[in-house]
Amino acid sequence: MSNFVLKIWVSTVGLKMQSILLSGLRAPDCSTKAVKRCVRWLRAQCQIDADPAKQSYMQTIELTEELIDQAIDELEYCTVHYTHHFADSFAVLAYFHPDPQISKKAFYIHKKVAEELFHFIPETQEQFLERHKDKI
Repeated sequence: MSNFVLKIWVSTVGLKMQSILLSGLRAPDCSTKAVKRCVRWLRAQCQIDADPAKQSYMQTIELTEELIDQAIDELEYCTVHYTHHFADSFAVLAYFHPDPQISKKAFYIHKKVAEELFHFIPETQEQFLERHKDKI
């Protein structure tokens, strides 16, 4: 049994990337349903479920187009600070998760937040990694 709640792949990325990812694991303070479901999916991709009996923290979620669209609608009413953490945590998952299908889904959410909510063209992977490289 592992003594770490984080999945092994998380330990292979830089400290800044780990910090960004962990900042996204908290659901927003405002009431949301779809955003919280997306965060539960995110948790399942980077954490080992330490208490499977408590199903509200981490669940097997299917990330459908409908769920993602609902989450984008809800994020419009969350703080920009939270929405930014949410988007960047999905970018870390997109760029580092070892499963290409998980990476693809994560990037889709990151890109959708950038385009639909912030009206930005998402940074390239190189730009994102340069902006968030470890400073130590």
